[in-house]
Amino acid sequence: MKPLRYAACFLVLGLVPPAWAINKCTDAQGKVSFQEAPCPGEGGEIEVRPAMPAPAVAPPPRKPSKEGAFGATWQRKNYLQTQGIPQARAALERNQRECAAAPAEAVAHAGPLRRGNLPQGSQFVQEQEAASAKDKAACEARTEELRKQLKALETELEGL
Repeated sequence: MKPLRYAACFLVLGLVPPAWAINKCTDAQGKVSFQEAPCPGEGGEIEVRPAMPAPAVAPPPRKPSKEGAFGATWQRKNYLQTQGIPQARAALERNQRECAAAPAEAVAHAGPLRRGNLPQGSQFVQEQEAASAKDKAACEARTEELRKQLKALETELEGL
């Protein structure tokens, strides 16, 4: 704790401004002395400057400059034209292809329909229809989400 106290004292003493008025006085015997008070006899004031210059005042913040030829707006527009929108369109098309191919895969994985591997009644058909409806709903939701993303990118490009 003592080193912390010493550091605090040095900090406080460092912030206290020193006495700047120093007078060099000469008495009747020619002895020179330095004091803060004005000299009663001969002597004069000495100008004392700090060893370190005062910190410079920070200049006011600069106004934002105009955007250059290859600024952020141009970069974003270029990205949307070359990568963002084409990739979003490709993702939408890929999703639509996968959704169209999904029912064919479900039938292929079901295997041959034989009396020995069918459950009792029409349970198999009902489960297949429920799974197919669930997959179709998921595909439609994903397609709609991709369309919204593509529309947002196109709208942003138009705004730039």
